Amino acid sequence: MTREEFLQKLLATLNYKTVYMWGTFGSPVTRKLIDEKTKQYPSWYTKTRREFLYKLIDRDYFAFDCVGLIKGILWGWNGDPTKAHGGAKYKANGVPDLSADQLIARCKPSTDFSRITPGEIVWISGHVGTYIGDGLVIESTSAWKNGVMLTSCLNVEQEHRLVEARLWVKHGRLPYLEDQK
Repeated sequence: MTREEFLQKLLATLNYKTVYMWGTFGSPVTRKLIDEKTKQYPSWYTKTRREFLYKLIDRDYFAFDCVGLIKGILWGWNGDPTKAHGGAKYKANGVPDLSADQLIARCKPSTDFSRITPGEIVWISGHVGTYIGDGLVIESTSAWKNGVMLTSCLNVEQEHRLVEARLWVKHGRLPYLEDQK
């Protein structure tokens, strides 16, 4: 996949109803998914959080966590609600299952944001997003709208800053993407 294709697929996720769910990479929200993730991460899936998520069942929501959004796209996510992970295939395309911290380590990270380019990963401890240019990031987070959203990158000068903004620590190029041909 080229960087441009990756960015286009990431941007397309903004057209879907999404929710942040720890440990997911694009699955349609179902009772089975909520129950499985509750067993896997019981401290995160509190009773209140589960009750909220149960209300999204059969409402065409897809679940992503931060690194799951990136991995889901790299693994082939295409928004197919009939597929277990929205079309993504676990560990497909030579992309391993990595945490946010492991992913940035594979990207030869830098703290110099003056040369960041679209398609690079941005990172703070335990969380990642993708820089898309013009001072904007696509990330899946529960911090604001609880799903996939655009935020401003406070490390980069921009004309119109979004209210939801973050100062990132590092950025780096995904080794799983090809440059334009």
